[in-house]
Amino acid sequence: MNEQPLVVYELEQRPKLSFTGPQALWFLNQLLSNQVEDLNPGQGAEALLLTPKGRITSVFRVLATAQGALADADGAGRQTLLDFFSMRVFATKVKVGDVTEDFTILRVLGPDAVVTVAQGLELTEPVATEPHSNLSVGSAILVTLAPPLEGLDIWVTPQRKADVEEVLQRCNAQKLDRHEYQAMRVQAGAPAFDDDLAGGFLPQEAALERAVHFKKGCYLGQEAVAMAQRGRVKKRLRHLKFTGAPALGEISFEGRPAGTVTSISGGGFGIGMVHTAVPLQAEVTVGDGVAGAVVSELPGSIQGPSVPSARELRERLQGT
Repeated sequence: MNEQPLVVYELEQRPKLSFTGPQALWFLNQLLSNQVEDLNPGQGAEALLLTPKGRITSVFRVLATAQGALADADGAGRQTLLDFFSMRVFATKVKVGDVTEDFTILRVLGPDAVVTVAQGLELTEPVATEPHSNLSVGSAILVTLAPPLEGLDIWVTPQRKADVEEVLQRCNAQKLDRHEYQAMRVQAGAPAFDDDLAGGFLPQEAALERAVHFKKGCYLGQEAVAMAQRGRVKKRLRHLKFTGAPALGEISFEGRPAGTVTSISGGGFGIGMVHTAVPLQAEVTVGDGVAGAVVSELPGSIQGPSVPSARELRERLQGT
């Protein structure tokens, strides 16, 4: 068994919903930003729940199952989400349920977490490495994490939680408190909703294009997302590497306001909403100017397909 210690953190109070029935994935596909209708049992995807104006209210993880789908969310509360989906069922063959109390989620982090946990549980079936893949193991579900995080989430019933924690202890997994987990996820460049995404941002501003399918049919907020894709957003969530002590506060670049630091870690990293006029790899100052940081893209983020704006099309035509 791997001698390198793993770390484990319990994701408390994270809303979890079930969608059961033959049209469960079709139902979610009409409302969420990503293509989830074609997922097979055991596959998963990250998606966003948006307002009609394209602003993020929750970051979803959809896990396809033989019965339909499970989902957990970072953002809106459990009752808000339950009401939102339940009120939109109409004649669709899907049943929406709140399973928040039925599972707790133990997040196990480390480069060899998947292999080590599989060995600890003595699994005979391999755990898929594709992001958001899920494998049922008795009353637990193993879910592979997506970059920039390395590891897996274990959905486990309250009755089995102590058994799983015992296995993790044998795997040398060390428990993290909230402050320690915060430091790890900021250093990795993984935003958290309450700290980094609660400002009502577009997917392009939040660097979450990976959770959007730009060619799928209609979904809530699609028009606003498409309009933003045709132009350039003025701000974007970025990763910050501090050259000194990390600090929260307003960001300045060349003497002008250029954004806000939203999260920091003791390891010298931060996450912040930065004006896109600031070049990547540029150094900015924070607060009173004592703290400096170098700006980069968030690890694991992608740029969605670029659609030329009307102005760009005119300029291209004039240039021919």
